[in-house]
Amino acid sequence: MSTTEQRAREFGIAAQQEDESDYAFRNRVALVLRAGGHIIEAHEAFNDCLYDDPDGNAMTGIIGAVAQAMDGRHYSGDQIGNDIAAGVVAQKPPDTMRDALILMMAMFGK
Repeated sequence: MSTTEQRAREFGIAAQQEDESDYAFRNRVALVLRAGGHIIEAHEAFNDCLYDDPDGNAMTGIIGAVAQAMDGRHYSGDQIGNDIAAGVVAQKPPDTMRDALILMMAMFGK
């Protein structure tokens, strides 16, 4: 049984329909879970893997959801997609060159 199927069954969400693609099923289950506040389970379902799976990508969306909450942000639209986008940005390594330039400009009073 896939992680998505497991989460659907666990939360009483309808099983994958015969004409429903795997992506559509994962997305449907994830959106229902996310709307219910089950952030970890939503991203597990969307990525069809557990949050701690080293080959999976569920942590990107989870980190994005946390980053949005910490910043008090709520974007309209597809919340799963918003979580993933925010997670990519939140995990981006710091731009040390940019920080150095800002510090130099501050030192020169610009």
